[in-house]
Amino acid sequence: MATHSSMSTVGSSPALLRRMNSRAVLAELFRAGPDAGDPGRASRTVTELVAAVGLTRPTVEAALTDLVAEGWVEELKAVATPNRAGRRARRFRIDARAGLVLGIDLGLHAVVGVLADLHGDAVARTEQFAPTLAPIDQAVAAVREVVDRLVGNLPPGRLLAVTVCVPAVIDRAGRIVHTVAAPEWQSGGITDRIAALVPDAVTVFENDAKAAARAEAAWGRLHGVHDGLLLVMGRQIGAALVVGGAVAQGAHGAAGEVGGLVATGWPAAARALEARTGPGAAVPSAGDDGRAAVRALAADVAPGVAQLVAAVDPEVVVVGGEVLPDGEEFCTALAGELERMPGLGLPGTPGVAVVPSGLGRDAVSRGAVARSLATARAERLGLGAGQHAGVA
Repeated sequence: MATHSSMSTVGSSPALLRRMNSRAVLAELFRAGPDAGDPGRASRTVTELVAAVGLTRPTVEAALTDLVAEGWVEELKAVATPNRAGRRARRFRIDARAGLVLGIDLGLHAVVGVLADLHGDAVARTEQFAPTLAPIDQAVAAVREVVDRLVGNLPPGRLLAVTVCVPAVIDRAGRIVHTVAAPEWQSGGITDRIAALVPDAVTVFENDAKAAARAEAAWGRLHGVHDGLLLVMGRQIGAALVVGGAVAQGAHGAAGEVGGLVATGWPAAARALEARTGPGAAVPSAGDDGRAAVRALAADVAPGVAQLVAAVDPEVVVVGGEVLPDGEEFCTALAGELERMPGLGLPGTPGVAVVPSGLGRDAVSRGAVARSLATARAERLGLGAGQHAGVA
């Protein structure tokens, strides 16, 4: 297990330079990524690291000694190379299990938790369902159950960072400042109560739709997209915007937060869906009832989606949320509704593509894992801004 005492502030100049150098080497080893069954692909030799970070060989070797001692890096066992003589090259890689991160998707009816290693690869996953999690006590209890299952037996210090994604506006200070879905969460101290469940970890909160968009941009159907739109569709309805290749946040964290606007039709659409399915019931799928429910939802939300499409002019609209079991049906219906809307789009141009998420139900929790990784690397491993370059 990694020892985190080495992350403390360094006082002397030589020690500071040595720390900067070790962070430069650590950052380069992270760029190598997970091994995916091929340790050679994920590891680097000392010679390769010297070339990559621009430091002298003794400096890199000293940095590696420090990183191995801290527990973040491991040296691979030397493997004989056929038909080659001489000393075998030493290879190093990230010890991905030296620390863990947790991503949590806290919705109104379920909590999904994903525990991942330092490369973001899932170690464990669990879900906790409930008729409603709008009351703060029930939400905290459900999160506690998920946390206990995933990290209850971990030794202190092993969990580095936690991100909790919620259907709410999160400001730049990480506070819940507005939520239509669960108003009690705004004033009930939910962030402090959840953070207290994992006192050794850095805990942050993020909007669920923005987290899903970040995951889609990294691994899904928004990857490489310059301008796109992510929709969360079901009993919870939300949106996130990708503008210029980045997830738009807005001055107050409220970019894309149109779900509460009556003019979009979305508040009524969520109520109508619940009326069709019953309070607390899942959206039906794989049958006539499911197809009818998602087609009706597509018609109800189309006016609001059209407003966002007109504002962003996206290359693609990606749909996630509870409709995913009938995602193709919903996307086809929504695309048809948009095509029939007068004045939407430019004459002679094709209608916007509407496609289901490629990440499935875990888009939000995977986005939470991505945020937790960024937090862990910046705040626990010392890979924040300005610490990627070294000094020989």
